[in-house]
Amino acid sequence: MKKGPIIVTLAAMAGLGAWLLLRRGPEAKEGEQRPVAQVQVAAVRVGPIIESLPAAGLIEPGPSGSRAVALAYDSIVTRIAISQGATVAEGDLLMEVAATPDAALAVASARSAAQLAEQTLASTRQRFDLKLAISQDLAVAEQAAADARSRLASLEGRGQSGDGRILAPQAGVVTKLDVQPGAVVPVGAALVTVAGRAQLEAHLAIELADAPRVHAGQSVEVSAADRPAAAGAVGPVREVGAAVDPVSGAVDVRVTLPVGMAWFAGEHVQGAIHVSERTALVAPRSAMMPEGDHWVLYTVKDGKAVRHAVGLGIVAGDDAEVIANDIHAGDAAVVLGNYELEDGMAVEVSAGAGKPASADDSRSRPE
Repeated sequence: MKKGPIIVTLAAMAGLGAWLLLRRGPEAKEGEQRPVAQVQVAAVRVGPIIESLPAAGLIEPGPSGSRAVALAYDSIVTRIAISQGATVAEGDLLMEVAATPDAALAVASARSAAQLAEQTLASTRQRFDLKLAISQDLAVAEQAAADARSRLASLEGRGQSGDGRILAPQAGVVTKLDVQPGAVVPVGAALVTVAGRAQLEAHLAIELADAPRVHAGQSVEVSAADRPAAAGAVGPVREVGAAVDPVSGAVDVRVTLPVGMAWFAGEHVQGAIHVSERTALVAPRSAMMPEGDHWVLYTVKDGKAVRHAVGLGIVAGDDAEVIANDIHAGDAAVVLGNYELEDGMAVEVSAGAGKPASADDSRSRPE
């Protein structure tokens, strides 16, 4: 048997098979199943979003919230009945003091002078009635007696001749107590300061660059820095400082706190100043991806990923304002797995992922 024709025939058949495989190759590739991305989604919604500036500071008494107790005469502290930080009611005993020897001598001298002036006046009146003194003598005696009475009343009105009991001028917290028993306190020096709980405010600090964005009346969320379980409060900005702290470079912001909150004077707090608020299209922050000079967001429609070039507006916590014309409330934004996506890629929403809500539902959904 001749092998030549058989070999030629086999070679021809092999070439034909290879040619057929090459022709069918693209068709086979087109028929191959493309990969399906596993993603999680959350509904885009329309709702309020707030831009806040962070701040930190202390709880302090308001401008008229503190009452300092000072005496109009030199005194010696004999007993202290309270401590700094104590809560007191109006009229509670704070301390006891005594006038210094010089202050006590001034009262005694004024009392003696007043008695002598009264005696002189009585004698002059008697002489005037007997025609032994003229009206001018009587007028001089009356003036001297009046002056002596006024001086004594002034000293007694300052408390120099009182019992030395210092009482709380209002209900509140003792925020300053710098004296000790036996200390000599000069006239006008503060003995103790009491801050009313109903007039506390938050003293916050912000960056100088942010100061133009803050103004009186803006809402501020205030929370205790060292008491996570304590309830926070919302109050308005009362005043924005016009000077910069030379050490920290910060600007002061004063926030009025609601009455009745259990704040501690001097405690550290954190604040969030609401500088901008509007109703907008909102999506989770994780749905937004930076790309060059813009942002990208993927939605899921008919089982495929749809790429959107969007703008990023206000960012508030885990939420972000989406600026786009081709995204609407209720669309399913990809929040997990979006970095693996391409436009038109087949996707499958993972079990447990959020289902897209309708436009009406998204509008009524609370913030």
